[in-house]
Amino acid sequence: MLPLAARSQDGLRSRPVFDGGVVPKDRIVETLVKGGYLKDYGITMFHSVRMDVDEAELQRISDLVQEDARNAVSKEMEISHGLLSFALLALTPGPDGNRLLGFQSKPSDDGTSTSVILVYLEGETSLTDLKKSIPTNFKLSTKRL
Repeated sequence: MLPLAARSQDGLRSRPVFDGGVVPKDRIVETLVKGGYLKDYGITMFHSVRMDVDEAELQRISDLVQEDARNAVSKEMEISHGLLSFALLALTPGPDGNRLLGFQSKPSDDGTSTSVILVYLEGETSLTDLKKSIPTNFKLSTKRL
């Protein structure tokens, strides 16, 4: 039997990123939250992966997210230097509600790698609701915890 997160992300081209198929799992910081306080925000599941990647890995992740965008119901994307730097996608709803995918990349201060975060959400929340909850000055941290 597949874990809930894997079943929820069926059909996503970017699923291998969450599964460690693009960047090895030992280089990924993964967060999976279900239930609890998320319900106050109209979210039933939050699944994110954060990693530092090289150029080839960034290209692969960027390509996969852009493939997901082709089938999105709604999307906002930014391309920088030929690569995806930001995306918010409203995917086709699933049995558990809306499905949203967020992506952001940011080069490290020293230029040796790029930090990437990929977030998958499920629930009643919409892309419009999500955009309202993201501060306009949001910046991805490139510092390691």
